[in-house]
Amino acid sequence: MNAFIIAPASVFPVITAQLEITSSAASWLVSIVFGVAAVVSIPVGVWLDRTDNRTAMMVATGVFIAGSVLSWRAALAGSYLLLLGARAVGGFAFPIVWNAGITLIGSRFNSDNEATAIGIFTASAPLGFAFAQFFGPYLSTSLGWATPFGIFAVPAVFASLVFWYSTHDVVTTAGESDVPNVNSIVRILIDRNVRSVGLMGFLAYSIYVFFNTWMPNYLAEDVGLSLTTSGMLFAAYPAVGVISRIGSGVVSDRFLNRRRKPVMYLAFATTLPLTALIAMTDILAVLVLSLLFAGLALQSGIGILHPYVRELADPAVAATAIAVLTTASFIGSVITPVITGELIEQTTYTLAFGYVSVAAVAGILLTRTTPEPNGA
Repeated sequence: MNAFIIAPASVFPVITAQLEITSSAASWLVSIVFGVAAVVSIPVGVWLDRTDNRTAMMVATGVFIAGSVLSWRAALAGSYLLLLGARAVGGFAFPIVWNAGITLIGSRFNSDNEATAIGIFTASAPLGFAFAQFFGPYLSTSLGWATPFGIFAVPAVFASLVFWYSTHDVVTTAGESDVPNVNSIVRILIDRNVRSVGLMGFLAYSIYVFFNTWMPNYLAEDVGLSLTTSGMLFAAYPAVGVISRIGSGVVSDRFLNRRRKPVMYLAFATTLPLTALIAMTDILAVLVLSLLFAGLALQSGIGILHPYVRELADPAVAATAIAVLTTASFIGSVITPVITGELIEQTTYTLAFGYVSVAAVAGILLTRTTPEPNGA
């Protein structure tokens, strides 16, 4: 699913040429998925607190597969509006699978290793991003530019079958006494600490999606690399998140006595100077290494956000708390590619990097004022 979300970013120049659209219009092919997900995420979270999460994930996967196939057909037809609508269909499915997955996994592990378990699950996101960034240009060149829009439906079919048959004995519905009422849902929506972690997600994903959306294009246009080479090099940025998202959970659980703030603070504080270095250097080796360490740092924070917000909330409304974080994160993922796309088109990449730097500063300040969960 994450590969499906970011797939257009790896072939933006091809898309703009094939559909005869601007870079900003092309960026909406990524933003529309996050946009729809942001709108439906909180209602989805409330629904998941009251329903069988296992069945919900299967239904959502079916919707995702349909959206992928429709996206491929729309791309073949050369229709930008149909392609935009088809990708929006995928946006409905994503928050169901993401929120339900985190809720199911978090509920099966105790507080001593919850962050580690959720970190392993959330590592699927950078892995999907890296896969799409690495193979997108190759698939587009060898099998046609429409291929990246639909090919990820194939592994989703097999994954959903494995999930269904391997979880038949898992209890995924809350007991009657555990079903959240309206008051508990309202409390979680207005909880200051939950909103603070949600805002951290907004800032972290703003930075993360900016790099994933525009850096392949930057490497091709400003650095002078081919689209295939830039995609292969940049794939390292999300790929290192597999290590850092899992590692941040282990470090927080085992070595920081389940403290989450130090991980978040380090994520934003490290990203800030590395962003400046990426913007200023014209040495390819320095640029690639800076991207690598920036990806490690930022995604260590992203990996800890979900256990962080779960621990600040009542267990009965855990899915709703995760949905608040997911919504805020998706809003950042929606607006950032569009805003930075306009900045790039109207000026240069310099202002776009400035936008990301401001987000990192805001993250540093916000982390200092948000409490640790569980009295840690």
